[in-house]
Amino acid sequence: MLTSSSEFRVPHDEAAPELVAPRKIIRVLHIVENLDYQAVENWLLRVFRVASRDYPEYHWTFFCVLGKRGRLDEEARRLGAEVIHSRYELGDKRRFLLGLREVMKQGRYDVLHCHHDIMSAVYLAAATGLPFRKRIVHLHNTSMDLPTPSQMKVDLAREPMRQMCLRMADQIVGISRDALESLLGSRPRDPQRHQIVHYAVDTARIAETPAKPDEFRRALGLDPTVRIILFVGRLVEYKNPCFVLEIVEHLTNAGERVAAVFAGTGDQAEKLRGMAREKGLADRVRVLGFRDDIPELMRSSDILVWPSREETKEGLGLGIVEAQAAGLPIVMSQSVPAEAIVVPELVNVLPLSAGPEAWAKAMLALMKGARPGSADSLARVESSSFSMTQGVSNLMALYG
Repeated sequence: MLTSSSEFRVPHDEAAPELVAPRKIIRVLHIVENLDYQAVENWLLRVFRVASRDYPEYHWTFFCVLGKRGRLDEEARRLGAEVIHSRYELGDKRRFLLGLREVMKQGRYDVLHCHHDIMSAVYLAAATGLPFRKRIVHLHNTSMDLPTPSQMKVDLAREPMRQMCLRMADQIVGISRDALESLLGSRPRDPQRHQIVHYAVDTARIAETPAKPDEFRRALGLDPTVRIILFVGRLVEYKNPCFVLEIVEHLTNAGERVAAVFAGTGDQAEKLRGMAREKGLADRVRVLGFRDDIPELMRSSDILVWPSREETKEGLGLGIVEAQAAGLPIVMSQSVPAEAIVVPELVNVLPLSAGPEAWAKAMLALMKGARPGSADSLARVESSSFSMTQGVSNLMALYG
């Protein structure tokens, strides 16, 4: 386990008793929201579990812009990272910037890794003049949104902040081609400076997770013969969870025994429950809230539905890759980058304009049709750029 020491001594070979020169610790400062339920931070922790073991010469610090504790704070510390919470809110701009700059000075970091899309411009500004060896802006979305309810402020600030990221970052990284191009626009891509690093999927956990469909249905109070349609993600408007109920309605009217299970939180949860009651589907809908056992849910469901609205492209859609690793068929909208498709036989891409009836038919065809075995699907994801080995290696290469 690493501490804040400045050197890492490589163990010397017993057959070669001469001393090996110590290697300098490379200190990386990650700017994140906080180590809680967010997809970005959970992915970083998955990578850090491996990196803390395989790359001990790198010391990670997580600076959380939210001043509240996260459920993953203590795990990060046990693995050897430092976790620092901002003393000031982002809205308190001057004190936030000065507080962050003081952390940067005291930590004497080598690498600044910002994970807030164009909001990263704020963190780059705080680092002005400090001796970072590399400044990285990591794009996890395509929306280029800002944390303010004022659309006028967003419209005024978006382009200046985008230009700051383009000019001040040494490296710009996207989780997909679409994510990278959301910042670059029409600017030519420089392979040395602009890169795509796919998320790493914890395939080992998926491989170790047995399918328990009967047990899962009993826990939900459902009949063992019911087919489960799984929705994974935030229950927010652009993720379009209410569309799933329209699909369930069509399947129910066609005599199919199905239930929709929603794993996620958001402001659409109550709307979903109300809509289910209005349609007479309450006994076929389960809203589970946040779950950290997604592989278990995927291994015990029949299909994943991903109906995100197409006017806003997904950054990647990690759940799509995880479902393929679990051997779970998927029907998804055109909002998801094609890069996420690793096992094409498991995936059907439909426009939302096709309507819920067409989606219902496509889902039935996938659930009842032939498809690759789960072991084959898992192996194909493990040999892709989404494997944990490849994902960790690609991320750590950014710091080299």
